[in-house]
Amino acid sequence: MANCIYQYSVVGALMSGICQDGTTAQNILKHGDHGIGTVRGLNGELVIIDGAAYHFPANGPLHVVHATDIIPFAMVTKFQPTLNSHVPQTSMAYLFHSLSPLLPDEQNVFLSLRLRATFSRVVFRVIPAQSKPRETLLDLAKRQEIRECNHIQGTMFGFWSPRYTSGFSVPGFHLHLLSADRTVGGHVIDFEAEDGELGAAVVRNYQVEFPASDEFREVPLDCVTEKDLHTAEGASVTE
Repeated sequence: MANCIYQYSVVGALMSGICQDGTTAQNILKHGDHGIGTVRGLNGELVIIDGAAYHFPANGPLHVVHATDIIPFAMVTKFQPTLNSHVPQTSMAYLFHSLSPLLPDEQNVFLSLRLRATFSRVVFRVIPAQSKPRETLLDLAKRQEIRECNHIQGTMFGFWSPRYTSGFSVPGFHLHLLSADRTVGGHVIDFEAEDGELGAAVVRNYQVEFPASDEFREVPLDCVTEKDLHTAEGASVTE
């Protein structure tokens, strides 16, 4: 079904360092053609665009994900935008307004969004792989690298999640970008774009599959504060 979210695991598990087991990339792609996620050990992150999954590791070149690669967390959807608009200019700070009339009217449901544009500036968060078992996302964020690219064409995809979903997802915008030449990608923490084509859809059907692994069962997950999530993810909640 179009414009439904299938999610494997929860962000709260990553916050607790639970990311060694998971499902396969092949299974994730059965549920959607656009999405975001991460890989085993939190070694970088992934983006799914037009049915293909790409991994941007902390070290090494961006590459296509293999069908058997283990994915500990992903959010995917069969993307069919119901809002399409040309945006001469937008940015992370202005994206909330660019999605009018969906925001703020629909901020208690999920939104999926895709922006194809020329990015005059885009800032990525690059997170390293775990160096020990159960190293948390907050701990890894202390060792993250910030990279900036200028004047690239690409596609940014991600989700707006409601504030009450903290711990399941990341409240606000959670966005990943893939360059048009498939050489640059990452978790977006800031951007400025021009001559963009913005598509978005309201998502009212949200399905979560919880892992059946020993790793997921061993330790009870705590509530995750929005502050800790945004420290770890560098995402934007509101306008």
